[in-house]
Amino acid sequence: MKKILAFISITAVVGMLASCGNDEVTTEPKPKTCEQIEPCKTALQYATYAEQGADDKLYKMEDQTGEHKSYGSLEKAKRYVAEDFQQYKNQKIKKYGVLEYTLTKNQSYLYKFKYRTFRKNENGIKELTTLTVHVYKKNEKYYPIEVFDYPDLKKIQGDRKLGSPQIYYSLTVVDKEKEKFKPKNIEGE
Repeated sequence: MKKILAFISITAVVGMLASCGNDEVTTEPKPKTCEQIEPCKTALQYATYAEQGADDKLYKMEDQTGEHKSYGSLEKAKRYVAEDFQQYKNQKIKKYGVLEYTLTKNQSYLYKFKYRTFRKNENGIKELTTLTVHVYKKNEKYYPIEVFDYPDLKKIQGDRKLGSPQIYYSLTVVDKEKEKFKPKNIEGE
């Protein structure tokens, strides 16, 4: 009995010492993919709808009460749905790399995706493209909006410095493809 108590005591002390210096102790593994993180998953869905040409679905994902509306109404957004939407409506972005910048923890993020387009160019090639999405939290819900250009980015960023991004890849991107699907850092543009 004494040996069992001694073993339990030693295990408890070793456990406490092992966690010394950690700000928080957690047994949860760090997320490995974008799909495991709510704001990133939202941004990926938004990027997928943008690639499909589903402007009505983009409109529905956006915050309809703020200044971040892409269209004035759902009816207007429906007018901009791509002519070939039916051909791409069930496709998903399968291979991608994404940079995640935290602007305000648990509140505001920038995601820069790099993936292959659904549509072929005039040479019959599906090119790599990038899309930057700002995702922010309002009333416990995440809302996405596309960041079109540098002035939009500066307005969102304000005077905050973008730190080093976290990078995620889809599970279908193998190690030798990671460099190809890694987006350039936002500040480097």
